[in-house]
Amino acid sequence: MKDISMIVMQLKNRQTQIDRKINQLIDQNLDPFPFERLEKGKKLNELIQKILQAIEGDDLILAGMHIKELEIEGLKLDL
Repeated sequence: MKDISMIVMQLKNRQTQIDRKINQLIDQNLDPFPFERLEKGKKLNELIQKILQAIEGDDLILAGMHIKELEIEGLKLDL
């Protein structure tokens, strides 16, 4: 497994990418509004926050479970 700091950095980079994509979706699609894609982006960001909190709390097992959820949702990490 990679160094935890590398995983945290990768998660934060992904979070920034997701935020940019959400903003891009909002700017480009006023009608019809892409609710499904926006909700998926919010869910991915929520999972990333849970992973980061678990890592900060030294609960690596919980972080691993959330990473698995993230992968199930379609966001693969370079682990």
